[in-house]
Amino acid sequence: MSMNGLKRLLIIMSAYVATIATVLLTFILFNTVVDELFSPLPWEFIFICPAVIVATQCIFVLPIVKPPRLTTRGKSLVVSTCMASFIGALLMVALVALVYSIVVTLAMNMPKQDETEQSYFWFFLGFSWVVWTIGLLIYTNRKKRDPSSLVRCTSWLFAGSLIELLLSIPLAIMVARRSSCYCSTGSFVSLTFSFFAALWLFGPFMIILLVWRKRPWTKDHCFNCGYPRKAVNTSVCSECGVEL
Repeated sequence: MSMNGLKRLLIIMSAYVATIATVLLTFILFNTVVDELFSPLPWEFIFICPAVIVATQCIFVLPIVKPPRLTTRGKSLVVSTCMASFIGALLMVALVALVYSIVVTLAMNMPKQDETEQSYFWFFLGFSWVVWTIGLLIYTNRKKRDPSSLVRCTSWLFAGSLIELLLSIPLAIMVARRSSCYCSTGSFVSLTFSFFAALWLFGPFMIILLVWRKRPWTKDHCFNCGYPRKAVNTSVCSECGVEL
């Protein structure tokens, strides 16, 4: 294994260990706050879930950090866009669940009615994923598969996940103390999904901050043929004639 390959492996393993630690610490903290409401986490969740998170994070950032390969069609962002749209769908479900929980628990004062139906939940999640995927594919492909659009989407989603997480924490604690079946409540769904989204987006977000600005290739070359731009502000490639 080359030195670069060993370095990448160490970075991935470090991210895996950090994700495991984050999940465990968050579980212990929240379980303490709500008076040990949950049973111990199964080992499959502790080790397999962080592995899936880190693996999908690596796949997501490949079009951004992987050395560019010249093609006539540009770099495909379909897989990364579908992953980003799934996180967007989770945040949409979390937002709806948060609003529902606020209305039922605070406005109507009926905490025992704050439960979500699984059929509506899966339907809304699937529908949101389709809508997000179509919208993001249109957005990311509007300029010849420009990865910068994916960078902006990641930043927006990360900011949104943090806001939803901060809004969900006090409501989730309040409902947990007043409800006998907390795991099916809208506040728990909102807290879980927003936390997962923030945890998942943190890896790509940090890589974007550290790596993206160090890769001028995406701004200095044509996305259609890869030829260096002669003029910085030109709108047409001097090599293939495609509008940039």
